[in-house]
Amino acid sequence: MTAAPDTDTTAADGRYTFDNATIDAARQVRLLAEILDGHSTDVLARAGVESGWRCLDLGTGAGSVARWLADQVSPAGRVVAIDADPRHVPTHELIDVRTGDVTTLDLGEGEYDLVHARLLLMHLPQREQVLRRAVAALKPGGVLVVSDWDCTHLEEMLLRGAAGLAEAFVTFQTALVGLAVDNGASASWAHRVPVAMRDAGLVDVEAEVHNRLWTGGEAGCLLHASNSRQMQAAVLARGVSVEQLATLRAAMEDPGTLAWSYPMVTSVGRRAED
Repeated sequence: MTAAPDTDTTAADGRYTFDNATIDAARQVRLLAEILDGHSTDVLARAGVESGWRCLDLGTGAGSVARWLADQVSPAGRVVAIDADPRHVPTHELIDVRTGDVTTLDLGEGEYDLVHARLLLMHLPQREQVLRRAVAALKPGGVLVVSDWDCTHLEEMLLRGAAGLAEAFVTFQTALVGLAVDNGASASWAHRVPVAMRDAGLVDVEAEVHNRLWTGGEAGCLLHASNSRQMQAAVLARGVSVEQLATLRAAMEDPGTLAWSYPMVTSVGRRAED
């Protein structure tokens, strides 16, 4: 079994692995939205988001979830969207876009009906501290929704592909996730979020796993090709060959390829009423 490396106890510098300023970043965040927004908005709808709510979207990325939230809380609510580089977030009259580092930025106390974080905490060495600060930012009765990839079973993702793809795919994924871990990410954090939520005092904690199979040419496969371009220099330095990247990219466009996304674990908890 090829499992991704992980870290929670070793030192890491905490750099976010992907850079919103790169050429492929805009495409990456659009693909992530296409892959994940249906799941995220379904969970948020079940959480009861409604008009008048004040919401905080941490690591907002393309801002697609923030925009959905703004539509739900209209006309009296508000959405605060925070990202270290929010250049891809669209303008919206109910979205207050803020640039900042969530590990140091003041999130406030008891201000929000909802705090949402997708594909953020897994990348932060300070993930549990940030989660506790997100809990503190909730109003009594407020809801925290955290979604992160489970990157621990990389060898199970590819179901079918051209000759040579299996080795290229796993080699690339192992290098990519290993790079993220070296930068402070955790490949297995998603499974521990419900416990972290309980430890932070949340109640009614629930979790579910979302995944689906993608065909070459669809968003779930195209994301791997996009990642391979954005992180090309770094994964080449970790032992992935130019030939393997070419094999991977061609396969992610090939309708004969079948691959799962990384499983997404979404955890939901509520701050107790005072």
